[in-house]
Amino acid sequence: MSREDVTMPGRPDWFIGVGFALLGAVLGATVLHQSSMLYFYQAFMPEMVYSACGHGFVRSPVTPPAMVDFLFGRSSVFDCATIGIAPEEPAGMFFRAQLYLGWAVSALWRMTSIRYANLWPLVSALVGAYACGCFVLVRLFFARWPAVAGAGLLALSPVMLSMVPYFRDFSKAPFFIWAIAFLILTMRAELPRMALLWAALSGVTIGLGVGFRSDIFILLPIGIVSLVVCSGPKRWKVGVATIAVFIATSLFSAAPLLGVGTAGASGTLLMQGLSDPFQSYMDLGPVPYSLGARYSDEIVLSSVAADLRPADPNWDAGEGKLGHTVSQAATRSGSYVLGWLPYFAGDVTTQALKSAAWVVLFPRLVAPGRINLDPGVPVRAAPRIARLLNRLYDRLANPLVAIICATGFVAFFWREAAVRPREAFALFLMFGALLTYPVVQFSVRHVFQLEFVWVLAVLSFFSVPFEWSRLRGVLPRFLTVAAIAFVGLILVYAGMTMYQDRVLRHQIEALLAEPREPIALVSKSSTSETAVFGLPLPDRHRALVESAPDSMTPKLAEQGLQWDVRAAGDRILLTFGGENCRPGRMTISLQYARREGIWQPLDQSIPVDLPQDRVSFSTVLVPAFYRPTQYLSDIQLPAEYSACLVRAERVIGPTKLPMMMDAALAPGWQNRPLHRAFGGFSTLETK
Repeated sequence: MSREDVTMPGRPDWFIGVGFALLGAVLGATVLHQSSMLYFYQAFMPEMVYSACGHGFVRSPVTPPAMVDFLFGRSSVFDCATIGIAPEEPAGMFFRAQLYLGWAVSALWRMTSIRYANLWPLVSALVGAYACGCFVLVRLFFARWPAVAGAGLLALSPVMLSMVPYFRDFSKAPFFIWAIAFLILTMRAELPRMALLWAALSGVTIGLGVGFRSDIFILLPIGIVSLVVCSGPKRWKVGVATIAVFIATSLFSAAPLLGVGTAGASGTLLMQGLSDPFQSYMDLGPVPYSLGARYSDEIVLSSVAADLRPADPNWDAGEGKLGHTVSQAATRSGSYVLGWLPYFAGDVTTQALKSAAWVVLFPRLVAPGRINLDPGVPVRAAPRIARLLNRLYDRLANPLVAIICATGFVAFFWREAAVRPREAFALFLMFGALLTYPVVQFSVRHVFQLEFVWVLAVLSFFSVPFEWSRLRGVLPRFLTVAAIAFVGLILVYAGMTMYQDRVLRHQIEALLAEPREPIALVSKSSTSETAVFGLPLPDRHRALVESAPDSMTPKLAEQGLQWDVRAAGDRILLTFGGENCRPGRMTISLQYARREGIWQPLDQSIPVDLPQDRVSFSTVLVPAFYRPTQYLSDIQLPAEYSACLVRAERVIGPTKLPMMMDAALAPGWQNRPLHRAFGGFSTLETK
């Protein structure tokens, strides 16, 4: 295969690209027809319906019942006559954050009628653009027919097609693919005017994509770095102009969305990504602590509020307005997370590297035995048309394909280094960022658009024998650079985990050394299997618990973003052991008393390793949240271990660790690793 085959697309490629666009359009329309419903957080955007009915982009604090039924998919069509008097409240924050998606949906409904089936032109356009973009992207690196094979696999992917019904998540994919393709064309352009053209197209694509799903904004800094690396000293003037055009067109295209929301709100997303379900999905090693037992907005927002609210007497007065602002628990979460995230630097590094590895080994990530582990949306669970290649994907989830993917990923950069060394380095940085940024929340719905990576890897693997004469000349130099990069990566990983072991141990020891006050547990009626101990409600939290509910109630499904979060918290230490405690492993259960209108229960279970002797003790740190809708009221443990609970205490001193953290510290915990191990790549649902 000659490089001319790769870099000089001809008329047949145009026809093939159009063919892929048509194929994608048909597949998209078929998925919509077979699923009969799309989910794009439309319940948070009633403005689309009001506009389609001719009332403009307005909203009401209370959505009409008929509109609620339609937005939740309980009815497939909406009659504008049921609106009555139109509201005058301006468009809310959530709609303005997905402005272009909202505009497109509303325009289609206004031109036709308000039913989900009438969104097929938008679905077909985006799925068609994705399929065509995949062909263009793969064609940039391979000859025509290998590119057709790779793009065909991506266009028919059961993973991608399963994402189409989750339309807001899917909608970023075509913009993502085309923005990357345009960036690569910018880096390769020999004529300045072509470089400026491709840069402008990439910037516009990113800006438009942000109006559908903000994730794509990550390509702006990635693109800037890639273009800087590729510019080189000889073309620095063209490079500066290209970068300026890229930035300007990105920001101009996204101008109506800039300033909507608050950048600091991203902290809650990372907090959720550090919770147990994501750790299990990534198959990371176990640790004696947890940063959230489940994927829950209520846990992370309560943690932020419980830690920040006591020091801010104006917290309650500073909370927001329904539909138009978000709670300080979200807007201040960025700085809040930065205050304690360094103590978990090793875990973040591990998750980033594991994220990259899973994307490279993508068929293994979506193996049949892992489908139910994803904390996000169901994987490979779309209508019949999406299951065309299910059997093939089942067979691809084997160790041999994983080896081919990993080896081929290295071969991809080897092939590029043989022809364009500077571009190879830029692509290494670009791919490195693309593969590791999902550390924020690693789920298929956040990484499916990167499926092209493993396809490029496999095609590279099988291309090496045909290009050996060209590749062998650069092999020694490439292996040297690759070895240096690999060793550097290992050193960074080892350094981060060692650092976390030291600083996290220090923080836990400091917490355990803080003053405590005893808690008078109340023994409640127990059964032959379970012992129940009640925790009295502290007087200082009673007013909060008995106050009116905040925004986190079941009504939130209709109202959108959390605008009012009120929570307090205590850190409770439970000590287990003593003469009457036999060795073993048990699970304690934390139960919350609930009022009417609870949203996401905060109940959780914690496994505890009991001491192996009668003179040692295990210490369990648990968070106790107090909210207007629920508060920690009971501790349950197996009846056979009821004598093991020696005491319960409340930490009354300050700590830098987040409120949501819990830990089960067995004797000798100080001498054990306090970071998550890299783990394996299991294809079985074992957790």
